[in-house]
Amino acid sequence: MSADDNKRVVAEFVERCQNQHDLAFADEVFHPAFVNHYRPGGQPIPETARPAGGFQAFYGALLRAFPDATMEVNEQLAEGDLVATRKTLRGTHLGELWDLPPTGNRVEFEFIDIFRISDGKLIEHWTSMDLAALRHQMRAPS
Repeated sequence: MSADDNKRVVAEFVERCQNQHDLAFADEVFHPAFVNHYRPGGQPIPETARPAGGFQAFYGALLRAFPDATMEVNEQLAEGDLVATRKTLRGTHLGELWDLPPTGNRVEFEFIDIFRISDGKLIEHWTSMDLAALRHQMRAPS
């Protein structure tokens, strides 16, 4: 696949899973040998019997906290089988997350994902996100 084809795979994942909140689509787009290198807070995302299960649990928790979440793709770069995407998540903190009760705060959270594509599917993932900054935006005003 070309770099542009790989960008389309990632863009469809972002649109369907992260904007339309269709987490079931992840089962279609994650490669059977998917490996997630992301370690939020230094801890691995628990593996599941399905390659997409860890993502679905992590992003599902975000959607429970931010049911109106939207994801904007700010930039997308591709080289070979790698696609890097700078994205901004926006939403309203309406549900509990990480023991933080809902505050109604609007959040805007930028991060970078890198995916490796194989056979038109997501096979590896890395990310850089500052969860402390997101927690700060979620906290109730003092």
